[in-house]
Amino acid sequence: MTIRIAVAQMETIPGDVQHNRSRALALAGEGLKQQAHIILFPEGMITGYCDRFEELAEPADGPTAQAFRSLLKGSSTVVLFGLVEREDSRFYEAAVLVGAQGIFAHYRKTHLWWAATGVRNEVEHLTAGDKLVTFDLKGHKCGVMICYDGDFPEMTRSYANLGCSMLFWINMRHQRGHNEVKDLAGRNSMIMAVCCCCGKNEVGDACPGGSNITDHHARLLAEIWYREGVIVADVDPASVPQARKANVWYTGRRPDLYV
Repeated sequence: MTIRIAVAQMETIPGDVQHNRSRALALAGEGLKQQAHIILFPEGMITGYCDRFEELAEPADGPTAQAFRSLLKGSSTVVLFGLVEREDSRFYEAAVLVGAQGIFAHYRKTHLWWAATGVRNEVEHLTAGDKLVTFDLKGHKCGVMICYDGDFPEMTRSYANLGCSMLFWINMRHQRGHNEVKDLAGRNSMIMAVCCCCGKNEVGDACPGGSNITDHHARLLAEIWYREGVIVADVDPASVPQARKANVWYTGRRPDLYV
């Protein structure tokens, strides 16, 4: 069967949790109407980057996850969303996969951004995750990564080596269009759904977005720029293993040589 992916590009208002959660639920509703199997949201979409992040952070199974569970009641759709997670005295950039029955997967950003000042210097404020996370979607193995994670090509390759046919990449940076995704998808025979934010960030810079869905042959299936909205595409993860076997950029690797 094909898998229907929905990617929700939204503007996060830094610090306005109620607005952001309400907007996310509305966009998720659009994905539900289009009968998506999974709906993807940006990194840190509930709080954005703001000085009050410690006060506004929530547990993985906190108010936002509970709100999505209520929305998804009676459906088999799942939502993968980003939030600043609080666990005891530690804070993480997390991605949470939730459905009507609860949380199915939970990933913490493993590569923290550092070349910035203030709250965007994540190394000063957050704790890094220490493992890759995979999950099953309708019988197909999937992976997840957050923003800076994906700037290391080893991440996409590692998820391919783990047998993932789909990779979900959530972001909160100015843009992350198909041109940044196509090589990762093509060289690893990986279906990639990539979500970014739009609007203005915490310092007033414009974020064009560029959320996209790219297939395992690096072909663009859907893309959205400069506005909020939901893009949808049907993908065929069952065809990934055979394509990967024939992929010269994957089969030709020499891991015995790499340090």
